[in-house]
Amino acid sequence: MARTVLAFVVLCGLPLAAEDSAHSLGLSEEVVPLEEFGQSAQSRQKTITEAIDDAVFPENKEREALLAARAPDDVTTELPERKSLFGQDRFLSPGPIDPGTTSPTGATWRPSFFSFGTYRTALQSFEAPDGQRTNEWANRLDLFGNFSLTSTERLLIGFRPLDDEGTFTGVGRRQGESTKFRNGWDGEPHTFFIEGYLDELFPRFDPDERMGLDLGYSLGRQPLFLQNGILANDNLDAIGLTKHNFFRMNASATRLSAYVAFNEVHRNDRRRDSGATLFALSSTLDYPKQTLEIDAAYVNGTNPGDGGSGNGAYFGIGRIARIGYWNSTLRVNGSFAMHSGQNAGGISAVNDGWLFTHQLSRTMKHSDDIFTISTYSEQGDYTSAARDPATGGALGNFTLLQRAVGLGSYGAPLDTEAGDALGFELSYQHFLDSEERRQLLISTGAARTETPSGDYTVTGAMGLQYQEALSKNLILRAGGFGTVTDDGEKGFGIRTELLRKF
Repeated sequence: MARTVLAFVVLCGLPLAAEDSAHSLGLSEEVVPLEEFGQSAQSRQKTITEAIDDAVFPENKEREALLAARAPDDVTTELPERKSLFGQDRFLSPGPIDPGTTSPTGATWRPSFFSFGTYRTALQSFEAPDGQRTNEWANRLDLFGNFSLTSTERLLIGFRPLDDEGTFTGVGRRQGESTKFRNGWDGEPHTFFIEGYLDELFPRFDPDERMGLDLGYSLGRQPLFLQNGILANDNLDAIGLTKHNFFRMNASATRLSAYVAFNEVHRNDRRRDSGATLFALSSTLDYPKQTLEIDAAYVNGTNPGDGGSGNGAYFGIGRIARIGYWNSTLRVNGSFAMHSGQNAGGISAVNDGWLFTHQLSRTMKHSDDIFTISTYSEQGDYTSAARDPATGGALGNFTLLQRAVGLGSYGAPLDTEAGDALGFELSYQHFLDSEERRQLLISTGAARTETPSGDYTVTGAMGLQYQEALSKNLILRAGGFGTVTDDGEKGFGIRTELLRKF
């Protein structure tokens, strides 16, 4: 244990002293005239409901043409009202603010609705070292409807109709099998919650704001994302309360959130435990030179003796800081099994383990390119409190070589699902044009992982991803990777994806 922790610290490259932060950052003293500010910014992509409005009301396009032709310093030309079938909150739009209606609780409501989403489709092939090759065409649709009463109170409903419990609609073929159509239809809402602030919902209860009712609330099927997805990354039926802007432990700002999830809890083995209940506390503390994230969770699962997943406790702490020119993110997460749960495909539902991760990144001099050094160490068999089937392992959001693409059965180049592991990755993100519409990400790394037999294997990997914005709402992604183990076993992956925002 001590040797591994020492090796992790060396790989992290943790500095003994911070760099001289007084160095010039090369900032220009040139003043940008106010009338030119934001002129080069691209316009926002329209939502589904806005596109419907423009089709029904041609005068909306005439209004856009008038806005485009207006001089930057023109504040006298009157703009016609934008027409909508779905209502609109005019708070950030030109012209008078809609007075709205006053609710019995004293809140001012300006109801509006808009719909948006993304569609992803990919052709991809994946083969792990000494594994089975999979070729597939996979699809995913994320569709959302947002109904707002005020700027803070809203109801959000979201569907993912083309994937269900890790099965994505499309066509696929595994090595040695025939080509099959995969039906991932799911008509249930994947997201369905209301959120807001109690003091905004019931302003008459505390008109002078002395009772501390500025509590955020959320109720329904909502995402839980803790420690960058390492501790939890799932959509759960839950109740959440959040307190912002209070000061504890000498922090300039503190946030504390509490969650109770009573349904849709997927354990670390990606299986849903219908009888599990999750309790979580999440906090953020801001300091002048660092931000701390401290999270804890407990899952009361079903009895393993009855085929359940068992109970587990979880803890995570993260430190985000600036060290000279470098951004540093250090996280320590632990999981503790109250009793052993069931395994699925060699992946534990809950087990004992620690996971240490560290990333150092910086913007390169005279460019916007980003260089990143990532290191990680796993002791035992770390397991997450809750994990959606499409999010990969605990390191699914860590680097390109551990990334879960969230579409189909395409796996990660370096898999560290179970057992001790130690690894690193070097990555370079290069922007090919000044508008940053085209970029190339190149990564290389290696991992030493424990095998089911108790031996260790070393795997080296190299991956790349090219991404280009073909238009405001269409993105092309293409890339792949290659791996080789110390035994000479090879693996690969290649994929092309189109992502459409609407």
